Amino acid sequence: MLSFARPGDFARPGDRINVLTLDRLGRNMRETLNVVHDLTERGIFLRTLGDKLAVDTSEPGPGTDMAVALLAMFAQMERIYVLERAAGASAAKVARGLPTGRPPKLNATTRAGAAQRIKKGAIPEQVAAELGVSRSTLYRELRKHREDAAAEPVG
Repeated sequence: MLSFARPGDFARPGDRINVLTLDRLGRNMRETLNVVHDLTERGIFLRTLGDKLAVDTSEPGPGTDMAVALLAMFAQMERIYVLERAAGASAAKVARGLPTGRPPKLNATTRAGAAQRIKKGAIPEQVAAELGVSRSTLYRELRKHREDAAAEPVG
């Protein structure tokens, strides 16, 4: 399992962590509030720089607590609305028969050309660099090429 550094992992009591907005601390309201609480318990201060409601936990009080709670709640609501809008846009594309998701890095012709070059002995890393993609992207695109070739009717 991957482990990522969380805000405050390397901070010591008395340190201050500056964040642009409070919503950058967690994926939802509970996680954000837990991070703020954990930092406060450890004596690490938090200050937001871009939120409309200023948060600075070095000045504790009911105003700071309320600002943290409100900003965390508004951030979670905004995330919910963004996800709903994205799901609606995706469903509308599917209903119209349009592709969804990120477009492929390479088109079918470029994939076929890359596969041919590698078959003739070209180094995959060099082919990837010339196409402006990573080696792993090239391999993923070559897999698509093989799947497309296998799906074509013979004859």
